[in-house]
Amino acid sequence: MSTRRLGPYELLRKIAAGGMADVFYAREWAAAGFFRDVVVKRLFSHLADHGPTLRSFQFEAKLMSELCHPNVAQVYDLGNADGTWYIAMELVRGMNVADVVRTGVRATVPMPFAVALGITMQMAEALHHAHERRDRAGDPLGIVHRDVTPQNVVLTHDGVAKLLDFGVARTHANRDDRDGGVKGTYGYMSPEQVRGRDVDRRADVFSLGVILWELTTMSRLFRGTDVQVMTTVVEQDAPLPSTRVPGYPSDLEAIVMAALRRDPDYRIASAADLAVHLEHFAMRNGLLVGPRALAAYLQQIWPVERALEQELGLVSGSMSGEFGALAERPEARTGARDWRLRDSLPGQDFEVLHTFEPETDPSSPSGHRDAPRSPRRTPGP
Repeated sequence: MSTRRLGPYELLRKIAAGGMADVFYAREWAAAGFFRDVVVKRLFSHLADHGPTLRSFQFEAKLMSELCHPNVAQVYDLGNADGTWYIAMELVRGMNVADVVRTGVRATVPMPFAVALGITMQMAEALHHAHERRDRAGDPLGIVHRDVTPQNVVLTHDGVAKLLDFGVARTHANRDDRDGGVKGTYGYMSPEQVRGRDVDRRADVFSLGVILWELTTMSRLFRGTDVQVMTTVVEQDAPLPSTRVPGYPSDLEAIVMAALRRDPDYRIASAADLAVHLEHFAMRNGLLVGPRALAAYLQQIWPVERALEQELGLVSGSMSGEFGALAERPEARTGARDWRLRDSLPGQDFEVLHTFEPETDPSSPSGHRDAPRSPRRTPGP
């Protein structure tokens, strides 16, 4: 294996390339044979003199260094070696959520509700930590991630979700969204973000609501060209999950739709509130949503042997493309869910329908207990 050095890091293998940087599997050596495997993100040399790009690259590292949470990938170092800028960060061994979905479909073991809720709840905790973070003077940083997508969340073999990529995040010190530029991934943006308006934590709640809708219906929410998606996000309410999934729990649907309110004043107010609603739903229905449940599902669809092979190749997953782009099996049945997969051409969305039979409360006229309601704004004078 040929190696190169970048500052204190030995670059072992290139694992990805983006719009502004290469990404390497690397190793940091220390005394007495101590070493640590890391990821090194190396800025392209031709961008080192481009002020806005360099500032964005440095900003991501500085911002992530302010965060310390088990569900956020950690940044270790920002440096410059021989004119080349780099970021060293935690090596997260696992597979992103979009690839987990595809792998489950290919293995005919689509993602259970409990796993979908567990992923969403861990993401909500990571976002709440970022939203609440303060600087050393005690002032709020005002972090908004602005690019919460299935591709930016990695699940480890232990069932821990790690939020990545704060490259387009906004803070009180970096309010570049006011210049009219739209940053993020269109299919997961909030209406206010699509409009290029100032955003707060509720924009990330909307994005998380999109992911929850998709993971529990196993289909894309917003489809079409970028223009079509942006128009739909701004002008139309999201369809009810029950229109895609027969028997979808009404109390879970209330949570999802409250997170997807187009008006942020009516939306669930924080990622922490969303996590609490989901936790109560899981408790009412006897669902196990912790890391062990996620790890058990990953083991079903992604055996240890295959995981080790992928780690040696250091790839996040064997599939590529957008979330929900492939369906290869004609039919599968798992538990109380009736899954019917419909084939589609590469690059198109697949549709998976299933039924869900939640535990009910016989003492409740509706059959469900304490269905969460979307927050209401106090009427003006």
